[in-house]
Amino acid sequence: MEFRLLGPVEVLDDSGRRIELAANRLRVLLAALLLQPNRVVGAQALVDTLWEDDLPARPRSALQTYISRLRTTLGTPIISTESAGYLISVEPEQIDLTRFRALVSASAATSDPHERTRLLSDALNLWRGEPLTGLAAGALIREAVPVLAEERLHAIELLLGARLELGEHAQVMSELSGLTKRHPLREPLWALLMEAQIRAERPADALATYSDASRRLADELGLDPGPALRRLHQAVLATDARAAAVRTSRDVVPHQLPSVGRSFVGRTRELAELDQALLGSIGPTASIAVISGTAGVGKTALAVAWGERVAAEFPDGQLYVNLRGFDPSGDLVSPEDAVRGFLDALQTAPSRIPFGAAAQAALYRTLLADRRLLIVLDNARSAEQVRPLLPGGRGCRVLVTSRNRLPGLLASEGARPVSLDLMDWEQAHSLLVGALGAARVAAEPAAAESLIALSARLPLALSLVAAHAAAHPAWPLETVALDLRRTKQGLDAFTGEDQMTDLRAVFSWSYQLATGSAARVFRLSGLHPGPYLSVAAAAALAGTTPERVRVALDELERAHLMSQVAPEQYTSHDLLRVYAAELAGSVDKEQECRQALWRLLDHYLRTADAGDQWLRPHRDPDVLPAASGSPYVLSFGGYQEAFDWFEAEHPNLVVLIEHAARQGFDGHATHLARTITGFLERRGLWNTWVDVMRTAIEASRRSGDLPGQVMAHRYRAHALARQGRLDEALAESEAALDLAVRSGDRVAEAWCQRVVAFVLAQQERLKESYDHDVIASELFKASGHRTGQALALNSLGWLHASTFAEYDQAVEYCTQAQRLYQEVDHKLGEAATWDHLGYAHRGLGNLPVAAQCYRKALELYQELNDLYYQALMLQNLGDIEHELGDLESAGGWWEQALDLLTELNHPTAEVVDSKLRSIDS
Repeated sequence: MEFRLLGPVEVLDDSGRRIELAANRLRVLLAALLLQPNRVVGAQALVDTLWEDDLPARPRSALQTYISRLRTTLGTPIISTESAGYLISVEPEQIDLTRFRALVSASAATSDPHERTRLLSDALNLWRGEPLTGLAAGALIREAVPVLAEERLHAIELLLGARLELGEHAQVMSELSGLTKRHPLREPLWALLMEAQIRAERPADALATYSDASRRLADELGLDPGPALRRLHQAVLATDARAAAVRTSRDVVPHQLPSVGRSFVGRTRELAELDQALLGSIGPTASIAVISGTAGVGKTALAVAWGERVAAEFPDGQLYVNLRGFDPSGDLVSPEDAVRGFLDALQTAPSRIPFGAAAQAALYRTLLADRRLLIVLDNARSAEQVRPLLPGGRGCRVLVTSRNRLPGLLASEGARPVSLDLMDWEQAHSLLVGALGAARVAAEPAAAESLIALSARLPLALSLVAAHAAAHPAWPLETVALDLRRTKQGLDAFTGEDQMTDLRAVFSWSYQLATGSAARVFRLSGLHPGPYLSVAAAAALAGTTPERVRVALDELERAHLMSQVAPEQYTSHDLLRVYAAELAGSVDKEQECRQALWRLLDHYLRTADAGDQWLRPHRDPDVLPAASGSPYVLSFGGYQEAFDWFEAEHPNLVVLIEHAARQGFDGHATHLARTITGFLERRGLWNTWVDVMRTAIEASRRSGDLPGQVMAHRYRAHALARQGRLDEALAESEAALDLAVRSGDRVAEAWCQRVVAFVLAQQERLKESYDHDVIASELFKASGHRTGQALALNSLGWLHASTFAEYDQAVEYCTQAQRLYQEVDHKLGEAATWDHLGYAHRGLGNLPVAAQCYRKALELYQELNDLYYQALMLQNLGDIEHELGDLESAGGWWEQALDLLTELNHPTAEVVDSKLRSIDS
């Protein structure tokens, strides 16, 4: 049996004859089920689709009748009744829509334009006209039609792109001329037309096309052309037609590769190996290459240099992450955090990023499925750290660097190995020439060879030597070599994996030339476990001021002992960080090192606490651990400034929490976890939040901090619930509640009752959730905790309205909550009560009152600059006007909501757009 949706809805039996579906509602019902094959479609959704506002007297009974008629017509028992609705069981190849999507997906997995053209042509040949033609149906079908039409148009664009690669410029230009007339506001079509004209060496036509597209977009939408069209335009103006044709695939084109610096020279053989492995025309290419070699041999430099050299081969950009596989702190970057970083780099709106590591990894693979990017995974420890970061399609290439060969990746993923050894003499000589100048090196060839030999041709070591020699242009190179020999006889021992003996000589030589204050800052920097060292953190470590520590950091940067990666942020090669930590342990007394770490933790804890007060101004007060002296603490001028600090420092904060716990600073670990909670929740970093709170639980348990245990269990429950791990969340919330009861802290008990209620509500155990909310409200009231009481009352009001349809009771609870929020000037809470009051009054039929509530909520959300909730209030106001019959006013509210939701790239925009189209029709 074959089902056809890509045109008029049709069913063919096994012999190819069409099965008649005379009634429109039978075709609508079948289409609604086939749009979600092998998944339960809710009974209410089917009722709404079949009848909308013209409901029969007994809609569920009528639906069952139509299901029975459809089963009889099809003559095969493929439609089953489930508890929540109905399910149609079919094989993917039985539905033309599923086959179409599979062919398009397969085309994204091949880099061969001939194969892509064949697959996409087969996919588009399945279409017999407009999708779902002739159905008079409800929203479920109406909303599907534009989605399907978009998929078809996207496939056409992919096909035209593949044909351009095959050189069919003239034919493609002709087709695109017609398509741009039918779809004048679709920028990808204009971009393809410009690309075809550029490839055909018709730059004047390309400029005319850009002018035409610009005019259309400005007249119809009031918009300028997007990035893809602008890049093509600039490329034409620069007479770089070929490059323009390569750089057009996406608006979001990340370029994350770090700078390679001037120390990269040579490596011609290895670059050629990478060319052959990932781009070669002789023999099969691979999707993954692994550069392996000892520490400091230049793996990262080679990867970045190759990426820069072949940038044109990856028009969709480059992604880069340092996995910190051999970081001296032992804190690796988890695959989950790396995926989240890549989603951010691809400018994925936070509202579109799902909960859970698996779902985020799936989204990452989906976004890369039809793109051609280079993904550099630097400093990987194991194949297990790499595998979750591999893209799903075959268009991307992955370049991994590691001190290990990663045999598991070579065997199971077919990765190509590229082994990186020490530089040869010619390459080392070129490095010196690049740093010191050809004349200086030529004047002392023997001394130059001595420097190369003493550095063992290790790029990192030789770069340090060359930097020092360059800083002292008057010194003979022989003097530089003699000084190095006195420090340590040679670097020959640095031939095995991670042996540090002779490399220490080079490091110590640079270190010993530093001034006393700079040398001390360098040593103490080794105590910082995070990836970056801010100026403020360096000042805290050294127990000095930022102004003084900047002088030391500038000196260390000039000596190549540290490098500035962003304003106010520094880092070092991991070997230098190991060396710094060793120096701190040998030069500075143990107590002094511990005091420095204490000062660092004090700085981060008290600064984070100050920032958290902006993010969560109505949180309960906290008693911080005792400080070591007078810690250096940053202050913030407002919410955004505090949020930006957390954004920059949260990688350090997360590592510091674990490090503090390992070093016996359990109080700092626990309280740091609390202060970062507000940021992690707003950023949706649920995995990190769960892990941080696990550390806090262990730390507070060791230190006997019962309130800390309550806090950590409660927040971990919340984070787990956000991930959908509800059984674990319930266990954590109940553990928190038990500890809170034991502590005798009634406010803590109330917060724990509230989180239990929250988890139970997620499990749809609404009666139990309600009971816990009631207890929370009573506890907050008895404790005089007005913010908590307001939250519990507002939650109770929402449950009465949304779950039990008890709208009068909801108004009473929400009004009480509102008064409390107003007393403590909690604007966000007050806005939420106005929202819930609007919902309750709407349920009571008091539409003008409901509209007034939504307006007050809107004003508060505008004051708080909360765009998402502004959009929801605008949507609610439009809904009310629509119910009152004022379609013009409804459209005005919905248009404002749609503008905001489109700006946020939120999926709800499609719902609002559908409402607007329903008015137009």
